[in-house]
Amino acid sequence: MATTITSECINCGACEPECPNTAIYAGAVGWDLNGESHPAIAQDIYYIVPSKCTECVGFHDHEACAAVCPVDCCIPDPANLETEGVLLARARELHPETTFPDDAPSRFRKEGGAEAPAATAGKEAGAEAPASNGKAGVATASGVAAPAPKPAAAAPAPKPAASAPTAAAAPVAAAGLAMMNLPKDIGALPGPVEEKHFPGEIETDFDTVLASVDATPLRTAPLAMRIVFRLLEPILGAMPDSVKAELEAAVGTTSGFSRVRSTALNMILNLILYPVLLTAFGVLVRGDGLYSQSTGGWIMLGILIAMGESAWRLREGIFHAKPASELIYRGCWYGLALAPLGGMLARAGGRTRPTERKVAFDGFEGTMHEDKTERDRRYGTVYTVGEYANAYLVRLEMPRKLPPSSLKRLWNLPDEMPDYDYNIVLGDAVLSINASVRGETIRRLSYVSSSFPADFTTRIEFGKPVTAFKHRMRDKMLEVIVIKGEAGQLQHAA
Repeated sequence: MATTITSECINCGACEPECPNTAIYAGAVGWDLNGESHPAIAQDIYYIVPSKCTECVGFHDHEACAAVCPVDCCIPDPANLETEGVLLARARELHPETTFPDDAPSRFRKEGGAEAPAATAGKEAGAEAPASNGKAGVATASGVAAPAPKPAAAAPAPKPAASAPTAAAAPVAAAGLAMMNLPKDIGALPGPVEEKHFPGEIETDFDTVLASVDATPLRTAPLAMRIVFRLLEPILGAMPDSVKAELEAAVGTTSGFSRVRSTALNMILNLILYPVLLTAFGVLVRGDGLYSQSTGGWIMLGILIAMGESAWRLREGIFHAKPASELIYRGCWYGLALAPLGGMLARAGGRTRPTERKVAFDGFEGTMHEDKTERDRRYGTVYTVGEYANAYLVRLEMPRKLPPSSLKRLWNLPDEMPDYDYNIVLGDAVLSINASVRGETIRRLSYVSSSFPADFTTRIEFGKPVTAFKHRMRDKMLEVIVIKGEAGQLQHAA
């Protein structure tokens, strides 16, 4: 390896997808070669695996990682120089399905580029060094100067504009050749990740630690305020679901205000309110008698409108049979006018609500558009953080589906995403979760698929000291219980 990543790395991840040999990995992520897994070389920054780096020989006339690095920390390692021949042989070994000619793209052959290490060694030994433009001789892989070829007959010099496209097309042609020669049989995909344990993690099983979490709210609204909210629930239930959720978090207890209960009470209220409004319209505007037959029609119409509106507000449960925990408790038409009032009451409560990171609007739907929530899962941005009296509860959603791509069709891959490998580090009131795809097949797929990084890092900061944690991976959901302050020491002692 003649390329290394220095400590100035800012963990931007720009270099990792550019490497044609998958030789670059994020810190603390293990690397694999020929089906064998190896521990990470670096823990805090990206690193390059020496036995997989070819300095892009065979693919580009430059080092791709250095070309995209914003801080120029991908540099040649002066303590580990390798010749072009060695690097080309390594490329052929890493990619047996691809044919690399002897004149494959290489930074050593690029006009004005760095001189091959072998040629430098020849100079130090006192041998006559060949000129870089080929007039005096040609440098061989061993560093010995070979006789220069006889000059050919004079010919008009080619125009620079005509030669530029040919030179630029060489890396593209090599990449296209590699795609054409991809193997059709990719073997078995990675299986489930085995149970893992990390430094600082509690030895007790997850369910036992979860049972020890004090679910008592940190602070609740005064009793008088809870009584007022409870009495106003039939009206406040008309507000949008997000506003009701904020208000429930601000009150601090469902006995004072519940978005589920308030929505149900509002639906009952509308069964009375709508018939009354329509009857008043018939009597006052149309001049119908209060006890006439037409009044019964207005009452029935109001009931039907209220029932239809209720079915639409809870459509996930009625039409798709989703459980109550997954329903959206929508508001009604006049709840929009109450939303600002609900927001002010929630902010006045002053209680910190759980942190939630997910897409705000899912946008277009259909076979031509990918689900945005699934896309964000591949970036590690779909998670929730709930704060309790003695602990935080973090729930991070892992990717569940493979994104559409040409390689996915070529290899006939299933839709389900194989389990990610992951690493958890807790320190200085920060929880760091690093996750990465497993296997060369899925890693290669990430290079040609849109919005599909091979790994991601999620950092969650807590406002209070934390000392220990316990995690569980189940059904593509990573759950982490982070114990606060002295509570973690008590767990360790137990």
